[in-house]
Amino acid sequence: MMDTNLTAELHGHVWSVGIGRPEKRNALNGPLFEALANTLRVAQGDERVRCVLLHGTSECFCSGHDTAEFASLWPQAADGAVARCIEAFADQPKPLVAAVNGAAVGFGATLLLHADWVVAGEGVMFRFPFADLGIVPEAGATALLARRVGDLCARDWLMSGRPITAAEALQRGFVSRVVPDADVRAAADEYCALLSAKPPTALQSMRRLLREGATLPASEAIQRELAHLNEFIPAVTRRSIPHA
Repeated sequence: MMDTNLTAELHGHVWSVGIGRPEKRNALNGPLFEALANTLRVAQGDERVRCVLLHGTSECFCSGHDTAEFASLWPQAADGAVARCIEAFADQPKPLVAAVNGAAVGFGATLLLHADWVVAGEGVMFRFPFADLGIVPEAGATALLARRVGDLCARDWLMSGRPITAAEALQRGFVSRVVPDADVRAAADEYCALLSAKPPTALQSMRRLLREGATLPASEAIQRELAHLNEFIPAVTRRSIPHA
């Protein structure tokens, strides 16, 4: 199922996904959650796709759940639209780049924890308003945010729900780069081109190792890396690629 508020286009090896529901500041309703889940699964299964780019409009990235839809979306079944969307982000094997303008609120902020590179405009405001709504975060934020920004910072951001500037997000390591608002998409496109030019199998394996390695002891991470190297290096040698 696709939605007219979501676009998905293949540019070279980049699967560009755009959220466009400006009258609701790109808030996600049931059809949009469903469409986003489906388009991420398309990217996952298409060998032409080497990188996924997620963006909103020039005014807003995503303001999270459409709260007017809470009654129709929750309780959420295991195969519900929101659950499927979160799982599609968590299971995505391709590198994910996010271009953020305007605001990233609620799910619009927590989904960024599944991105490999996040570029934000100087005027972007991030916010995790879950406590103010009387709910808890989603998308694995209670585990992933502290790994990215540190435990005390994660507690502050999630519990206070206060606005977070792009400058603070960069300082805490929540985003990768901050640029002038008008330059966000160009910076994201440039980084997608950089990733798309690299061997896709190696990048996807590296992404999986990084994700799984976050909670592993170093000794187990070493063994997993060696297993992959035993597969990759002979293949590289057979192709006669010069040594790094």
